Formats: sequence, structure tokens, C-alpha cells
Amino acid sequence: MSVQAGPPATRTPPYGAYEEERGQGWIVLAGVLLLTLATINIIEGIAAIGNARFFVANAFYITGDLNAWGWTVLGIGVVQLFVGFGVFVKSQLARWTGVAILGLNAIAQLLMMPAYPFWSMCVFAIDILAMYGLCAYGNRIAD
Repeated sequence: MSVQAGPPATRTPPYGAYEEERGQGWIVLAGVLLLTLATINIIEGIAAIGNARFFVANAFYITGDLNAWGWTVLGIGVVQLFVGFGVFVKSQLARWTGVAILGLNAIAQLLMMPAYPFWSMCVFAIDILAMYGLCAYGNRIAD
């Protein structure tokens, strides 16, 4: 006589277990967006410094010129690169630095809008989306 075991009993996880994982996707998305924005900003900064024909000619800027904004965006991109990796190692310092640098990048993109309006608005929207992920669900990084 052999005894066969039935299928293993599946238990539903308690309510709190799901709540801990909720928002983890937003954190990963924010980290990926930070790394993507870093790449975009580095390329955009190098193109602006080199006076590429990619940008609108004879644009009027509130402050500075295309070369100055190129250096600004390049610097922001380098910082975003390090912050993006910091989000993946679950650093609270990287979270808050990410919120600050995304805010600075959003402002820089708005001020750089005369160079390439549609591109700046797309990058601005991605900045806001990444800031939402870090602000709304970033406290779960330390858990």
C-alpha cells in the first residue's frame, strides 16, 4: 500500500506581504529612467557643446547660450549616471539626490527648450515620472 501525497497546499500570502512589494516596480522604473536620462543628457550635452546642427539655429535663451547649457546638461547627466546606480543599491542618499537632480534637470530642460522644444518636453515628462517613482515609493528602498 502506497500513500501518495496530493498537490502541495497553496496558501495565500497575508495582506501585508503584498503591501511590502507594492511600488517596487516604480523604484526599478525610476532607476532605469535615471540611467536612460543620464545617457540622453550626456549625448545632448556633447552635441550642444559641439554646436551640432541637431538644435534650432539662432535660438534665444533666457540665460546663457547653447554651449553653456550643453555643459550644464552634461554635468547633470554624469551625476544622474551615478545616482541611477545608487538607486539600484537601495541607497536613501541616492533617492533624495535623484529627486534633486531630476528637479534640476527638469528646470534645465525647460530653460533649454528654445534649442529643441519637443525633445525638451519629452525629457521633462520623463523627469517628472521618475521623480514620482522616487517620491511616492522611495521609502521602501530602506526596508
